[in-house]
Amino acid sequence: MDKRFPNWKDEEQDTIAGYVNDIAEEMQDYLNDFYDILSTKVLNVDKDKHRLEIKKEYVAKAGLWVAKKRYAQWIISDNGVPVDKLDVKGLDVKRSSFPKAFQECMGTVLIDILKGKTEEEISDYVLDFKKNMVNRPTSEIAKNSAVKNLKKYMPKGKRERFSMMKGTPAHVKAAILYNDCLKHFNAPFNYEPLKNGDKVKWVYLKDNPLGIDGLAFTGYKDPPEIEKFLATYIDHNKIFERELGHKLQVFFDAVGWGEVISEQRTAEKFFSF
Repeated sequence: MDKRFPNWKDEEQDTIAGYVNDIAEEMQDYLNDFYDILSTKVLNVDKDKHRLEIKKEYVAKAGLWVAKKRYAQWIISDNGVPVDKLDVKGLDVKRSSFPKAFQECMGTVLIDILKGKTEEEISDYVLDFKKNMVNRPTSEIAKNSAVKNLKKYMPKGKRERFSMMKGTPAHVKAAILYNDCLKHFNAPFNYEPLKNGDKVKWVYLKDNPLGIDGLAFTGYKDPPEIEKFLATYIDHNKIFERELGHKLQVFFDAVGWGEVISEQRTAEKFFSF
């Protein structure tokens, strides 16, 4: 590109994609001609019968690789057709268990990094996102999971309410505690308890009168008492740190930036005049 089109970086996106497509087609034809020679001279297969083929696929304007098979690319041409889309592999941006609001945040951060926004601009966005989490519906920042092995982690015999077996997975524990809350709030006859196979949402909680650190819920048919309890004691900071903060830090590390949200950055954001 630098040799053929010295000022290519100043061109429009579609023009750049066209340049890359032309060069890719030349490389494609060159390699496929080589495969014809390779098949007859080395593999003893007629050049019309071998299945080796190189084909150009897409043009990406920028890419971010955080590990093997874990990357994101900003694609501007797909098989010669101009596009403007994010291609993600192995990251939580599209994972169904990842909270909806966090998918949106990670997607925005990825696109902004690929489009060249500064560390300061992206840090400000993340900081504002974290600050406004309190205004999000609980269901949008809750982790999604399927309940399994409820009976396995239920103590045999009489069990004290809100007590838990050691080693119980967090999402199973949250589901068992939901069923305990139904009894605690005298709602078991009006609302079905969670059972194996149910899909639930769950969140971390701050210190509360029931002494529980997490709680599951259905997100569509929950007792008002549990909805109020969740709204009062949901731990937004812990949810951010456990489910989003460290994942964003991987992106920042990949491009050589500092902390996603540092104490200094937070102070500068909220105490500058």
